[in-house]
Amino acid sequence: MHLQQSIFLFFSQQLDGPFVWTKTAQGHILGAFFYGYLVSQVPAGMLAEHVGGKWVFTGIMAVTAIPTLLTPPAANISYKMLIVLRVLVGIGSGGIFPVMHVMWSQWSPPLERSKLTGITYAGAMMGSVVALPLSGVLCQHGFAGGWPSVFYLIGGATLVMMVVWVLLISDSPETDRKISSAERMYILTSLKPEQSAHSKKRAMPWLSFLKSGPLWAIIVANFTSDWGLYTLLTNIPTYMKDVLHRDIQSNGMLSALPFLGLWLNMNISPIIADKLRSTHILNTTRTRKLFTCIGQVGAAVFLVALAYLDHTQWILAIVLLTIGVAVSGSAYSGYLINHIDLAPKYAGTLFGISNCIAATSGFMTPYVAAVLTPNRTQEEWQIVFFIAAAVYVCGAIFYGIFGSGDLQPWAVDKEVIDAGELNSLNPPKQNGDMTKEQEANEVV
Repeated sequence: MHLQQSIFLFFSQQLDGPFVWTKTAQGHILGAFFYGYLVSQVPAGMLAEHVGGKWVFTGIMAVTAIPTLLTPPAANISYKMLIVLRVLVGIGSGGIFPVMHVMWSQWSPPLERSKLTGITYAGAMMGSVVALPLSGVLCQHGFAGGWPSVFYLIGGATLVMMVVWVLLISDSPETDRKISSAERMYILTSLKPEQSAHSKKRAMPWLSFLKSGPLWAIIVANFTSDWGLYTLLTNIPTYMKDVLHRDIQSNGMLSALPFLGLWLNMNISPIIADKLRSTHILNTTRTRKLFTCIGQVGAAVFLVALAYLDHTQWILAIVLLTIGVAVSGSAYSGYLINHIDLAPKYAGTLFGISNCIAATSGFMTPYVAAVLTPNRTQEEWQIVFFIAAAVYVCGAIFYGIFGSGDLQPWAVDKEVIDAGELNSLNPPKQNGDMTKEQEANEVV
């Protein structure tokens, strides 16, 4: 979940403020972010692939920052105006990760891809770690009446970041004059096989996307991971309030703990993943599958454990929630980076497709929880957790069967395939990695 939406949901759980809005209006306001978030991902990724990520990302930050700065006055004028602004913030936020995938397809050496991409995306979690408790303080002691200062601070910080981004960032190593010649040569040499495989401009292979098993593996893993994470972050606090009689969402520090655990693991897992690949202990395919499995199955275990805790064990529940969310971060060194492995040329588009589908779980999980918990009993909540755990496990199994870390034939030029050069673009089998024939013999 994006930082601003996390904070917005945090506010929605606080004591009543100055606005008298119906439940229907509140629902539209909270949902408006997702409307924009869903529609912008694929277009943003495609645009960045064609014109470069630097200026697309600059536009994204502007589209996010300006509506954020306008949120307090808009809220005082009309909730309908606020809905429009939240849609715009969602549009900007939805393009962030697809565009970053495009940037990293140009900048990350293959054997450092997990580390660079994972640590970058961990920044979103650290934003929540800092912003949630800070927002609570600003609501009580901030300028401009308290709560408006949160939006002014975040919007202003985003504008400052936009300026820094424009001054320091380049679309690719070729256009960056601030790095050394040695660094530029290292990056370009490591990426040369991938770049040579798709040097020509071609029409988007939509049919190939549709028929790709490895891409569907990413989509399923992304959807199931988001389903479990939304259950952990949006429904568990309600469960703890209803069943464990503890309201952690009114406490910024406790609300930030799961994000802190997630941030820590998103910094650790990528380093381990790249180490396994660079030392040839595991190839890319097996590394992606291993970390996806650890993240999803591990989080499922903690979900099931949470379901059996009663009100006398609320501290243990917070610990398990934090660990469960943290463990789920291992999957980001698996499926989340996998788009670049499969097709660097289309990394932004593919991420947009998979994350757009996955984001629908943000609508679905609260609805499913509400339907299954009419009386808000522990037994009803257990069903919610068991379903989420089953979704996690099914996603891990599907990805384990169909996932791949190899550059796909539809992601390279036809001339490369005709010349028989595709195999040379994928990492060789080493140190116990078996060929397809050996794997088939082992199964037999």
